Amino acid sequence: MSRHREGSLREGPQSVREASGHGPWWDQELGAHLWKMLGDRMHLRRFGKGECLWREGESPGLLVAIRKGRVKTFRQLPTGGTVTVFIFTPGDVFGLLPLLDGGPYPGSAVAMEPVEAEVMPRSAFHRLLDCEPELAFQVVALLGHRLRQAFDVIRSVSTPGATSRVAAALLALVPEDRLGSAPPRIRLPATAQEFAGALGIAPETLSRAISTLAKEKIVRRLRPGRFEILDPGALERAARTPLG
Repeated sequence: MSRHREGSLREGPQSVREASGHGPWWDQELGAHLWKMLGDRMHLRRFGKGECLWREGESPGLLVAIRKGRVKTFRQLPTGGTVTVFIFTPGDVFGLLPLLDGGPYPGSAVAMEPVEAEVMPRSAFHRLLDCEPELAFQVVALLGHRLRQAFDVIRSVSTPGATSRVAAALLALVPEDRLGSAPPRIRLPATAQEFAGALGIAPETLSRAISTLAKEKIVRRLRPGRFEILDPGALERAARTPLG
């Protein structure tokens, strides 16, 4: 792993939130004050494409907030294969669990492309919790949300039928607070090929499944990797019951 230190978040031209160009749910939860607390104690690290941030079973403890690039976390299966659990993009924060329980990482993390990220080691994170206990509540909320996302991944990879599996994966990308509002729009967190691989299907199968959902007027393609969910209720039903 790279160990090059290059300054802190507050010294850069943009915050992680500004660099991401969007405000995911946890960004809103942490708020500007907590972002400042984190930024004052983080420093910049760069990781090359294919470089491991950590491997499953290791326990160095590192909080990561991505500025640029993407990071994939995955687990090894007893069969020798792997299952992708998360794909983190600019603005995402991860690596929290070992910071809290002192245990090893439950999965590996690898840079899918050149990555710039603000990082904080376990010792600095613990010192921050000592002086800012409010942060602990936000961290628990974030971990709770990630746990729910992990269950969504388990459901998607265990669902029989490609269309149901894709529907479950797309549904997991819809923010909970958008399900009852105007048709939400989602963006795949990776290329179609990478997204298909995470679901254990071929890219052609992914395309056919999305075409089926579009034909049923459940989703609408906007442009490559971007979709509008026309009927969230129907998408949820499709995730549980194969279409046709």
